[in-house]
Amino acid sequence: MKEYYFLASFLPVLQIGHVPNLGFNELQELMHVNLTSVDFEKTIQMRRHLDIENMRLLWMQQPLDPRGNLNRDALEQALVDFAWDFDTDFEPYLIDFLTSYATVERRLQHYPLLLSAFFHDQEEKQQGFLRQYFEFQRQWRLVLLGFRAKQLGRDLSFELQFEDPKDPVVAELLAQKDMKVYEPPFEYKELGPLFEQYQKEPLELHRALYAYQFNYLVEVWGGELFTVDRILNYMARLILVERWLELDMQKGISVIDKIEGNFS
Repeated sequence: MKEYYFLASFLPVLQIGHVPNLGFNELQELMHVNLTSVDFEKTIQMRRHLDIENMRLLWMQQPLDPRGNLNRDALEQALVDFAWDFDTDFEPYLIDFLTSYATVERRLQHYPLLLSAFFHDQEEKQQGFLRQYFEFQRQWRLVLLGFRAKQLGRDLSFELQFEDPKDPVVAELLAQKDMKVYEPPFEYKELGPLFEQYQKEPLELHRALYAYQFNYLVEVWGGELFTVDRILNYMARLILVERWLELDMQKGISVIDKIEGNFS
């Protein structure tokens, strides 16, 4: 495994709520110059998550996250090309989704299926930090969905219809579908107090969830300081720091709908 002494040593300290000394675009340039082609491809794979989220934002005619691999024009063109010619570089799960749900309305309605398929695909393909990262992203969203379902009196089994009932986290959530009190899985117990405290304050909940993810990534950093996993971990935290700073009241008001749209 190649070690990146210069790049890893160059990265400044990140703190949630503070403007980073190194922005995402600058980090991207450094990674392109310093990482091997194989390791740089891993940064592209991590950003696929943003591309999938940006598809939903595109269909909703909302601003896209600029940190994805594809900007608005490129993403629109890729979808247009797919509509005219199924010979595409899209992954099989994405091809299945786009062909099964041809209209924007249907794609938005079934978007949780696409996001779930993406996460499962990445968990099967990736190793090391990337696999752990995508598993975490999928699971904490499911746990949060459980809180929202209980709060709104929704059928949790319906909300989780696109998930594998044999998945440990999904199974634990489904086991509580008829209980009055919802308890998150032990490894996600910190989400409980956050939701209870900020469920009526969307902006603060949004911030708290970014901080929660940031702290988790700090904890799983490990002792390998100069590996590509360390660089990927830093990139994931930088995205959270920048997103935290980009929040405004309008985004705060709409965050609950966005979270529900990801898994509901």
